[in-house]
Amino acid sequence: MRARRAATAYLLILPFFAVFGLFWAGPIAASFLYSFTEWRGITPPSPVGLRNYENLLYDERFFTALGNTLWMAGLYVAIANTAALSLALALDSGWMRLRQFFRTAFFLPMTLSMVVAAVIFQLVYAGDIGLLAKLLAPLGIEIPALLRDPATAPYALVAMRVWRTTGYYAIIYLAGLQAISSELREAARLDGASELNVIRHVVLPGLKPVALFCIVLSTVSGLEMFDEPMVLTQGGPGDSTLTVVMFVYQQGFQFLQLGYAAAASYVLTVLIVLVSLVQRFWLRERGR
Repeated sequence: MRARRAATAYLLILPFFAVFGLFWAGPIAASFLYSFTEWRGITPPSPVGLRNYENLLYDERFFTALGNTLWMAGLYVAIANTAALSLALALDSGWMRLRQFFRTAFFLPMTLSMVVAAVIFQLVYAGDIGLLAKLLAPLGIEIPALLRDPATAPYALVAMRVWRTTGYYAIIYLAGLQAISSELREAARLDGASELNVIRHVVLPGLKPVALFCIVLSTVSGLEMFDEPMVLTQGGPGDSTLTVVMFVYQQGFQFLQLGYAAAASYVLTVLIVLVSLVQRFWLRERGR
């Protein structure tokens, strides 16, 4: 009877593990093996050892993509978390009216597909005929074609991602704010603390676990940036918006260097893990 019950349980969870192994774990393991091969997708892969990883050390475009990814991700994390926390504090305050409406309104961009959002911002940034240029024209402000200028294109992509995800992180921060004891905040006010001091000495320390989660989550999201440069700039102009994931896509599906692309993707994976661990350690040490 025990064997039958165990067999029934394993049969019920078998579909999940079958799908997980076929479409998730299997491709991950296969791509790791392919990173040590030269494979163009048509001919059989041939082992090359660590040559793909060695070639990455001398690939200027890879380091350009890596540099772009790091600073764009850092800018995105800083702006997105600051905006989300400010929005959450506003939504949690007593003077805010129609809070339910604004919570829904700010979260709605997250429900859009990233590709749909990128197409929308392509129309917003479309030079003289774009929505942004039309809104600023009555003020006498002329803006260049943001996506065609290497100096402004990366900021335009970061702004789009901030617009799309700020509401999502704000909801998480808001949940953390509502978990903080209202009696504790009220006691601080009764002791004469200003609202700014209540936020600084009561609210922010209570939000540290939530902030750690949001910062790590947004960092991973920023380091994996792909849809925006793919739809809006194709990595240009002049590789100014080329990210590591975009580099992997180009090497794998445009140049058919699948083994080389797999090696680059695992370098990015290791980087994400290291950055996440450093963030968690640093923030926890700061919280002590």
